Amino acid sequence: MATYNHKLYDLCIIGAGPMGSAAARHATLIEPGLKVCLIGPAEPKSRFANCHEMFASHYDEGRVATTFIADPIWSQLSKRTIDRCRDLERRTGIEFFTDRDELVIGHKSDPHMKYIYQAAVDMKNKAQILDRTEVSKQYPFLSVRRKDDSIIYSKTGGFLSPRKLVLAQCTAAHLQGCDIFNDIVNQVTELNQSDGSKCMVVTTANGQKYFARKVLLTPGAFIGFHNLLPPKKELVLTLLKQDLAFVEVGEKDVSRLKKMPVVIWKDQIDNIFCYVLPPIQYPDGKHYIKIGRRTTEELCTQKEVIDYLQRDPSEVVADPHLLDLLVELVKDLEVISTHGDSCVTAHTPSGLLYCDMVTPRLGIAIAGNGAGVTASDEVGNMAARMIISGSWNHDLPREKFRAKFRVAIKAKISARL
Repeated sequence: MATYNHKLYDLCIIGAGPMGSAAARHATLIEPGLKVCLIGPAEPKSRFANCHEMFASHYDEGRVATTFIADPIWSQLSKRTIDRCRDLERRTGIEFFTDRDELVIGHKSDPHMKYIYQAAVDMKNKAQILDRTEVSKQYPFLSVRRKDDSIIYSKTGGFLSPRKLVLAQCTAAHLQGCDIFNDIVNQVTELNQSDGSKCMVVTTANGQKYFARKVLLTPGAFIGFHNLLPPKKELVLTLLKQDLAFVEVGEKDVSRLKKMPVVIWKDQIDNIFCYVLPPIQYPDGKHYIKIGRRTTEELCTQKEVIDYLQRDPSEVVADPHLLDLLVELVKDLEVISTHGDSCVTAHTPSGLLYCDMVTPRLGIAIAGNGAGVTASDEVGNMAARMIISGSWNHDLPREKFRAKFRVAIKAKISARL
């Protein structure tokens, strides 16, 4: 039997990941006293506890936090996010960000490297363009290929724990008056009230019903698998697998690599774009070097996403090529153990996120295109301003973030006739 929360919220945010938790914090900052709630499942104690529902990609301890992305919009969003990290840590007492040098490796002929290279030229006092020998002098534990170019930015970014970032955002939002509910939303509908006004009804898996004047959807890859959007509103969205490899290292390598930069590497030989993080301590107490890459393999159904995300890491063999790249990059690495893991990234045709109003009472902020965590705080700020005002209220151009929906099959046929 359904139960009802009769409190009418001004705003209900669905999806308690990096973007949703940031939106909750900013909404309660932008308009103090606004009645805001955030609904999303907490991380399960067991990886398989909710196998039929969802399992988030942010249950992790390491993500790249970089301001140098081959798109100026993402770069701005990321820089603003990183610039606020220390303040959020101070406010909540939760440490989630580690600043490190950023090392970008690739060939200048590559489009991504061209953008990064020009950025390095423009920032003469903040970036260094080094050859292979100079990289080895600065980082004697790293080896760069002879034909590759290297650009180093000194502590403009680093890495963060998405798990702890979300905790910090939720903590700050709660301290500012946001109600947070551990639940999964199964349906969002619009209700005509007896006085002629309208409100949104949010129904959860636990049978709870919440009422709000407006709803912001931030459920990431799961936005198309529950009845969250209005009927016939299907977003143009591609869900891609991202393969991860973890290499366990001992105290000797942890100490030796304590100044290891975050590495972003475009492997010209096999056309693989990957990132490498320094040794990070995980909840099991062990230190792992993480290397990840986006694939072109798509996931289409909720079951496919769940099955991919909830694979047991102890049974997933790490991609041999990723391991080869890591051993090539980091000299004399003593590998204790290896395992693989999974991440799902949502992508749009433009390469930018969707931040848009779907109806006057329903907005969305989704699709990180692989940069969602590093830009999440500013995305939350952007989305909160939009949903509160009901219109665009940000300095970046609205047209860049408009949602694109699929055209119904019948409409396509009619158009041809």
